Amino acid sequence: IGKFNSTNRAVVNFNGKKIFDLDMDFLHNGLPKRNFTTKPYSYQTIEPEIVVDNQQTLFETLLGAHNNCSYEYISKQYDHEVQANSVLKPLQGKGKVNGTSSVIKPLFSSDKGVVLSQSLYPRLSELSCYAMAACSIDTAIRDVVAAGGNINHLALMDNFCWCSSNDPARLSQLKDAARGCYDYAVAFKTPFISGKDSMFNDFKGFDEHDKQVQISVLPTLMVSGISVIDDVNHTTSMDLKVPGDIIYLIGETKDECGGSEFYNAYEKISGTPPKVNASKARALYEKMYLLHQHDLFTACTSVSRGGLGVALAKMAIGGLLGASIDTTTIAQLPVERVLYSESQSRFIVTINPSDKEFFETQMQNFVIKPIGTVMQENSFTITHNKEKIIQSDVLTMQTIYKKRFGGY
Repeated sequence: IGKFNSTNRAVVNFNGKKIFDLDMDFLHNGLPKRNFTTKPYSYQTIEPEIVVDNQQTLFETLLGAHNNCSYEYISKQYDHEVQANSVLKPLQGKGKVNGTSSVIKPLFSSDKGVVLSQSLYPRLSELSCYAMAACSIDTAIRDVVAAGGNINHLALMDNFCWCSSNDPARLSQLKDAARGCYDYAVAFKTPFISGKDSMFNDFKGFDEHDKQVQISVLPTLMVSGISVIDDVNHTTSMDLKVPGDIIYLIGETKDECGGSEFYNAYEKISGTPPKVNASKARALYEKMYLLHQHDLFTACTSVSRGGLGVALAKMAIGGLLGASIDTTTIAQLPVERVLYSESQSRFIVTINPSDKEFFETQMQNFVIKPIGTVMQENSFTITHNKEKIIQSDVLTMQTIYKKRFGGY
């Protein structure tokens, strides 16, 4: 239908008649540039006042919440066994808990693997789109590292799902998120290799009273992580496996509940969002990869949405084993903030008691806390300042975890 040539014009003929003849510079650059303006966006930063009447009820509410509960029915709809190459599957452990990452082995002739994860924090866009980007990046990386991924062979992908950027305030939020992507990709040394955007997710219409309304999605950034590892045999799932193993929390727990599942249970969003220290986190993630090479962890998961309490519950449900937890020494905070803060760059691991000295020596430059023991029986207890705050059992927690979408 045509040929490339050395002229600077694009010409189209139809039935011997020239119907299109444009200068190539005009074709590529002739559209006038649009000038957009931004204006500061009013983020919700006031810390809400929340009184927890019943710790057990709060724990069960968060475990069964939409963003924490099982979505097993979705995982089962997708073929994650293409050519039987999955190593860590979307559902992990005897209790089939949704994992935070997956591992595949693309070639049967090689033990090299690929670790995949994804993360998003839509509510944080109401507090700080910069913090939302930082937390999404940190969590996507951390989820990969928890499974055994290598931060020194890791890349990111972005997926912006945004509302109208014609709105100067929303455009300001978009700039905040893009700036966060740049800053933390550079700080973590994890390049963005691809991505997409879906803009103008806005509905304009009328309500039941014929009044004009507009409904917009929360500005949302999803970040995916992909890491190549040399040996899939050095990967770890999140489910508890061995009674008697010591449970450790790695990383600092701070009063960072803004945008959390905890606040959402009380229909609150505002507050202090989590902050990410990329240099400290990166050093930790390099160390975690080295410890995975020693097969030191019998279970490992990142602490993210829902905080420490939800992560521990999922590990127990996954392994169908109990746990005895004491959170007293973690942080000088009210127990609900210790349990449900969504501070970034944290892991929960289990190790054999015989490896205790080696592990603690290796981690002497990082914040670690022994917080409990894996139990043979299915009881699950959390104690704080010698008071039993949570008392449940694995089967009860499994029912709560799987109930919401159980009929799908």
